[in-house]
Amino acid sequence: MSASAAADTERLTPDGVLAALYRAVEPTDPVETARALVAEDSVRIALCVGCPDELDAIGRALGICLRMLGRSPEFSGYAIADCRLL
Repeated sequence: MSASAAADTERLTPDGVLAALYRAVEPTDPVETARALVAEDSVRIALCVGCPDELDAIGRALGICLRMLGRSPEFSGYAIADCRLL
């Protein structure tokens, strides 16, 4: 996720990002593990989701991140900049 000019990453911490992420997780989109990195003007999140195929995994991860952005006021001004399958 990338921040807009108005967003302030100084107030975000990896623990805060993960707390917001887990609040956005639905029972139908379980997350096995998650990691977060807050650096300068960006927040990076790595999710491990259990899915039968790659396309489903990407869709679930993006859905979780979109819900997190919509439900957490601390992410006002943030958007998903890219998504990578690892």
